[in-house]
Amino acid sequence: MIGIAQDITEQKQLLDILQREKEDLAALSTVTTNGISTLNLEELLQDLLRRIVEVMRADAAVILLKKDNQLYVRSSIGIDAEFRSNYVVEIGEGFAGTIAATRQPLYIEDAQTDSRIIAIKRGKIRSMLGVPLQRQGELVGVLHVDWGSIHPTSDRELHLLEITAERCTMAILNAQLYERTKQLQEHLQLQINHMPIACIISDSELRVTDWNPAAEKIFGFSQQEALGQKLCNLIAPVGVRGNLETIFRQLAAGERTVHSVNENLSKDGRTIICEWFNTPLKEADGTVIGILSMVQDITARQQAEQELRRKDEQYRTLARNFPNGAVFLFDRDLRYILAEGTELPALGLSRESVEGKTFRESFEPEICNLLEPLYRRALSGIAATLEVPYANRVYLVQALPVTNSSGEIFAGMAVAQDITERKQTEAQLWRNAYYDALTGLPNRTLFSQRLGERIEEAKHGKAGLFAVLLLKLEHFEMVKYSLGHNVADQLMIATARRLEAYLPPSATLARVGSDEFAILLAQLQNSDEATDQADCLHRRLILPFDLQGREVFSTSSMGIALGGTEEYKCIVSPPDLFSNSSQEISNSASSTQELTCSDRPEDFLRAADTARHHAKVQAHVSHAVFNPAMHEQAVARFQLETDLRRAIERQPFQVYYQPIVSLETGKITGFEALVRWIHPTRGMVSPLEFIPLAEETGLISFIDWWVLREACTQLRIWQQAFAEDSAPLTMSVNFSGLHLAQLGLLERLDQVLRETGVEGQNLKLEITESGLLKNATSGTEVLQQLKTLGVKLSIDDFGTGYSSLARLHQLPIDTLKIDRSFVSRMGKDGESLEIIRAIMMLAHSLEMDVIAEGVETHEQLSRLRSLNCEYGQGYFFSRPVDSEAAEELLASQLQW
Repeated sequence: MIGIAQDITEQKQLLDILQREKEDLAALSTVTTNGISTLNLEELLQDLLRRIVEVMRADAAVILLKKDNQLYVRSSIGIDAEFRSNYVVEIGEGFAGTIAATRQPLYIEDAQTDSRIIAIKRGKIRSMLGVPLQRQGELVGVLHVDWGSIHPTSDRELHLLEITAERCTMAILNAQLYERTKQLQEHLQLQINHMPIACIISDSELRVTDWNPAAEKIFGFSQQEALGQKLCNLIAPVGVRGNLETIFRQLAAGERTVHSVNENLSKDGRTIICEWFNTPLKEADGTVIGILSMVQDITARQQAEQELRRKDEQYRTLARNFPNGAVFLFDRDLRYILAEGTELPALGLSRESVEGKTFRESFEPEICNLLEPLYRRALSGIAATLEVPYANRVYLVQALPVTNSSGEIFAGMAVAQDITERKQTEAQLWRNAYYDALTGLPNRTLFSQRLGERIEEAKHGKAGLFAVLLLKLEHFEMVKYSLGHNVADQLMIATARRLEAYLPPSATLARVGSDEFAILLAQLQNSDEATDQADCLHRRLILPFDLQGREVFSTSSMGIALGGTEEYKCIVSPPDLFSNSSQEISNSASSTQELTCSDRPEDFLRAADTARHHAKVQAHVSHAVFNPAMHEQAVARFQLETDLRRAIERQPFQVYYQPIVSLETGKITGFEALVRWIHPTRGMVSPLEFIPLAEETGLISFIDWWVLREACTQLRIWQQAFAEDSAPLTMSVNFSGLHLAQLGLLERLDQVLRETGVEGQNLKLEITESGLLKNATSGTEVLQQLKTLGVKLSIDDFGTGYSSLARLHQLPIDTLKIDRSFVSRMGKDGESLEIIRAIMMLAHSLEMDVIAEGVETHEQLSRLRSLNCEYGQGYFFSRPVDSEAAEELLASQLQW
């Protein structure tokens, strides 16, 4: 046997290399193929690393992926898990960071000695080979394999690792793309599932391929029930199923979106109204393969819109018929959504010109500036009201919030009502309440308000000195009764105008009574300013007034009350005179009544009136300033009135008689009955003190009738006692003119005459001239009726009041009594003598006789006789005496 030996070592080695390369390529092919077919990134990376370690007979392998400017371990084999989780490499640092920065492969034979690989020495890694993972110039990460012992590398291993890295990069990118696509799909599906509107996808045969939860909620069919069903058969009524095919044809023809509102059926058989937005689903070549339908159930909205239209029409009907006004609805942008009302034309507006426009587009800026705060408050939930002037009218604008069924404010309502006439009426009512209708001046109420304001300011030290003047026109009533109401009104108006002309602009002038004015003077420097002003007004008022061509004179009295400063801070308030339960109120009690201060306007007016009364009784004084002494006098007067009223109940009166003497015979022909009051503590009270008070308070009526009865009774006694005298005695009794206006006067007088047995011709009633004038209208007729009883009538104090000459011839007067003031000056004043002469000539021409009062001297008696005066009365003959003394005079048969 022959053997042939041949050295095949090199061949064997070459075959081994080829076999290894074949195995490596096969393994590499297996690794990359399996990796690419796997889309789970975690599984993919683990499989790749396992194959690479196996192929390259390495101990470890790591894939690091790039994120921002760092590399982090995404997957690894042969590396401690804890170390791997914290291993983050900055690009440009360390082994992997250097590969990422240079984009070049890197081999390190011994990592334990290489200064660049300090971080992993503890991992016992010796040799390291790494390549970048990149695709089209974009860095994805780094792949490197590691050996625990020194492992020389070759170009073949580097080439193998680069090919593997390229295949890995593609696999990683595909897996990442898959993950992102999957996430997007899941996110999209999540969005679809959570969409509040139905999302339905149908194929080209209109069969449902997707049906989200909102569709389930709207139509009642679950996704399982809907999928595969024809949409028209599932939810469309028979009558409208053709509409779906029309919609599909429109979409297939190129319509981008088709919108429709349809009636649909729910699973429970309800008919609902749905709004559809349909969009075609197309292939790349434009072929329509299905429909994406977005659906909303608008049944409630449709019903709400219908209800809104119904309410809108109700609003409009209500607003259109709103009386004397207009109604506006506005949204949160202050844009009008409704404008109706009968007042729109008067506002120069129309429904068309307002609706859809903002309020600033509809009205002038001045009006808008008034309306905007009002509208804003309404939209904030607060109702508000404002009076707005517009086009010479006044409108009351009420702004209210408008809410929906949930209570949310979605609009505002403005109701404008024409209140011009009401405002005019209110203004007139206010004027009637605070102003005098005749003079146009403030009345007592308004004056008191302004005075109260001044007093309040004074309490806080802000007012300074002020004065209240109360002015009364004396004898105003006489003007009214003698010249008529019309002339009296003209006098009042003329007085008001004259006062206004001479008062400073800061003063307040008011009419506070039928014949009274009040004046408030403010910011005075001293009290002299108030008195100077009073003097000025007095001088102006004594000048005559020309009223309808008639010259009328007026006199006045004024009182002044000062306040507002420390010196004049107190006005005395009236005391409580009736706090004592005792029936008797003594003078001592009233005089010691403690005085208190007041800040009431009425007390200032009362104080001024008290001062006016004081001025009135003083000779040649036109005004007076209030002081507490006047208050004491007023209290005394009040006390006197109280005592007088009690005296009338108990009749502590006595009649005195003063003889009336015939100047022809010198004998007594009669008496004048004069009342005297015997006060329990004061003694005899002068008639000059209590008679004016009785007339003012109306108590004179009781006194007059009592005196008349007493005097007639006494006259009858004397007539019987001295019946032998040739001429029967007469009795003159003062009789207030107030009686002329009383009912039953004649009957009562006739009863007194009959009960006392006195003939009417022996009774003479003396009525003052002013009393006649006060009853000028009815007085003449009543006097004529008195004459039917035979009673004589006399005018007392003739010539001292307003002249009654114009009416004297119309009055049934028997006697004129010349006032004592003329008789007393007869010897010294030639004018008085001429006045007496004129009165007597007038009386005689009217067939009247004359009695001269106040005869005190023989000279006066002689002059009166020379003037043919019929009768005289006075101290020259006798003072007034009681009945016993008067009887003695009769019995003595005196003759003067």
